[in-house]
Amino acid sequence: MITVLNILLIEDNPGDIRLLQEILREVTTTRCQITPVMTLAEAIDRLASIEDKAAKGKEHSRFDAILLDLSLPDSQGLSSFLTLHQRNANIPIIVLTGLDDQNLAISAMQQGAQDYLVKGQVDSNLLLRSIRYAIERERAETALRQAKIDLERRVLERTQDLQQINDRLQQELLERHKAEAALQISQSRFAGILEIASDAIIAVDGNYKIALFNQGAEQIFGYPASEAIGQSLDLLLPVGFIDVDRERIRWHLTPELSTGERVARPLENRKQVIGTKRDGSQFPAEASISYLEFGTEKVTTIILRDVTQRQQIENDLRNALQKVNFHFENSPLAAIEWDREFRVSRWSATAEKIFGWSSAQVLGKRPNEWKFVVPEDADRISEIMARLTAGIEVSNVTINRNYCQDGTIVSCEWYNSVQLDDTRCMASIFSLVLDVTDRHQMERIKDEFIAIVSHELRTPMTSIYGSLKMLDSGLLHDQPEKEKRLLTIAVDSTDRLMRLVNDILDIERIESGTVQMVKSVCKVSELMAKAVDAIEPIAERAGVQLSVSDTGGQVWVDSDRMIQTFTNLLGNAIKFSPSGSTIWFTATKQTGQMLFQVRDCGRGIPSDKLGVIFERFQQVDASDARSGEGTGLGLAICRSIIEQHGGNIWVESVLGEGSTFSCIIPRSPSPQDSNPSSKLGINRASSG
Repeated sequence: MITVLNILLIEDNPGDIRLLQEILREVTTTRCQITPVMTLAEAIDRLASIEDKAAKGKEHSRFDAILLDLSLPDSQGLSSFLTLHQRNANIPIIVLTGLDDQNLAISAMQQGAQDYLVKGQVDSNLLLRSIRYAIERERAETALRQAKIDLERRVLERTQDLQQINDRLQQELLERHKAEAALQISQSRFAGILEIASDAIIAVDGNYKIALFNQGAEQIFGYPASEAIGQSLDLLLPVGFIDVDRERIRWHLTPELSTGERVARPLENRKQVIGTKRDGSQFPAEASISYLEFGTEKVTTIILRDVTQRQQIENDLRNALQKVNFHFENSPLAAIEWDREFRVSRWSATAEKIFGWSSAQVLGKRPNEWKFVVPEDADRISEIMARLTAGIEVSNVTINRNYCQDGTIVSCEWYNSVQLDDTRCMASIFSLVLDVTDRHQMERIKDEFIAIVSHELRTPMTSIYGSLKMLDSGLLHDQPEKEKRLLTIAVDSTDRLMRLVNDILDIERIESGTVQMVKSVCKVSELMAKAVDAIEPIAERAGVQLSVSDTGGQVWVDSDRMIQTFTNLLGNAIKFSPSGSTIWFTATKQTGQMLFQVRDCGRGIPSDKLGVIFERFQQVDASDARSGEGTGLGLAICRSIIEQHGGNIWVESVLGEGSTFSCIIPRSPSPQDSNPSSKLGINRASSG
């Protein structure tokens, strides 16, 4: 005979409704009458209508099971299930959704779902088996509850009859026989329901003896019912858990003496216990316990489910999730996850480190909902987002500029991968982000370095080559003055070329630490005098006066490198000072330090150049390298030398009025200078 099941299908996708109807039509042993609704509200109205008809005694058709999609127009996620379950706890609910999310599945089952099925992964047999199991289990529990109610009612009626109608003993005995017959029929039906249940259903009496042991218990524990019935419940419990579990059951076997009422107490829903199989192996299980009393007879029913496989899956999922979370949070690249609405759903610690925003500040936001995207890149990024959202691209690599929380802009390489749903639309995006700001800066510096060095090398080489070629031609043998002029040009160009090469080598060796600073106690006045002696001829040719003053004292320095620093600063001041002006070179004692200053009355430095003037190849005007024969490395060398002495160098300037270059260094040796092992380390570096 074909069984008819009345199914309420809550699904907003007509295609999925037709597909489920087709799947269930493949079943030949059971006919499923499917009532589809597309919203949660419509489902609640339909169920309420049935309940109203039932309350009024009208003819109605009750639903045997509910198939529920978690993504509905008016409700999303587990809230849909919880709403239905609270209103219709007696109808089994099976979650049938496109969300293949293990965590969501576990949560749904823990909340009371009979099963969790993923669309596209079910066939007719699996779906029907899940529906049948859900219905049978609900019917078994309903029958068990109803049997308890019927039994208590009949026993109460019988007791009242005994007390009130003593003279009608024969009639009461007849009624008793009828009640017993009905009870036997009910027990037979109940036994049949128990036998088809896959969970273990075990009943024990007040002496902890097993009175009922269904097929599910046989399959789980390995004992046949004939061997288990009559044995102590201890047979199924590990030695270390016997006393604990006995105490739990004893609590259930204690009636409410104060009121005299018979009770049916549940233990904690789905309590975790340990069971022992026939072969001695132990396994984790979930059990619920209920209590029934028949006069002086006390029966405790245990419904138990083996959760070994489920716990293994949960552990595997938990371990996998821990690994994913570890790599997510500890990746050297920033990790960001976006949902289908392009809102931030996860924000790693590295992302917080790069961009400055904490996850709490950005979760749930689109990129355009906080100051994250540079306006000039907004249109391009919107196009990228559109392609990813539509599933046109499933992965890409882009280079974007992004704001940090402090307002700075960083250049980042974004490695995006898209997870598509069943409709080939974006479900989520995972982005790995690499901060390449420093790399871009280095590439820019490298390009500038190559361009400037190429120009600076080509200019003197051209002069040298042209002069030597003219001399080699023999055309100027009778013009000694022109020959001398060409030789002077060649020598000057060679000097300029040597200065450029020496400056490049100096700054590289100083900054890499391969140059040994040979420090000693030096008089400030002598250092300044040597620097002035070296630069004074240049000052005289430029018509510039040098004013030198100091407050005396000594410093712990490498004298050659400090003189090199002073001559660079003085040379720059002379180069950009008008004829007839004065340059002041001073030294002032400070607490534990010595302040040196070179002040001129030159053209000054624009404010936007003050922050970069000490970088390599940085000059106030690009023509300075040609007209002043500068390399753009002098101030960078000065900074490196001062920093090697544990000091600091800076500039103050007013455009059109002049500049003051200041450097401050310690007057006494630092602990590192006084440490012999430190000096040995420097010597080894310089010798290598």
